[in-house]
Amino acid sequence: MKILFFLLYCLAITGDASPIPSLLADASSASSQMSDSKKKVCLWIYWSVYITNMIPDPIVVHPQSADDDLGNHRLTFGNHTDWNFCLHVFLKTRFYAHFYWKSKTAFFDVYTYHLGESYCKDGKEFFKQQRCYWIITQDGFYLTKNPNKFLIGATKLHNWS
Repeated sequence: MKILFFLLYCLAITGDASPIPSLLADASSASSQMSDSKKKVCLWIYWSVYITNMIPDPIVVHPQSADDDLGNHRLTFGNHTDWNFCLHVFLKTRFYAHFYWKSKTAFFDVYTYHLGESYCKDGKEFFKQQRCYWIITQDGFYLTKNPNKFLIGATKLHNWS
């Protein structure tokens, strides 16, 4: 019994992006293009973050957290990178990213609890997968919970520098 409580405790406090196989099937998918993400088993909220390049030129994205460096991703027009994680039980999960396009750069948080709740959360269900979609354009960075409507309903949060 002590081992069971220990395992549940470990699952509850992990908030990293390491793969955890899913025991639950999610019948809904955000779109056929963005349904490649592996499912996880979380005792809290399960998140996926997508970053899509809508600039005709390739960009480089480097997402990371304090625990996980997800590396550089070269995204050509219309392509995306994504990752999944379980929300930390104390709501302190944070992912940030560096963006590079020609001579322009940007650096900002791409997931925090506040961003997820304010711009991405779909419903009040604890065990439902939640998704944040970043859309990168020439004029800036947009965040939305619905990628199918492109920039309608998306909020511009950052500019290139």
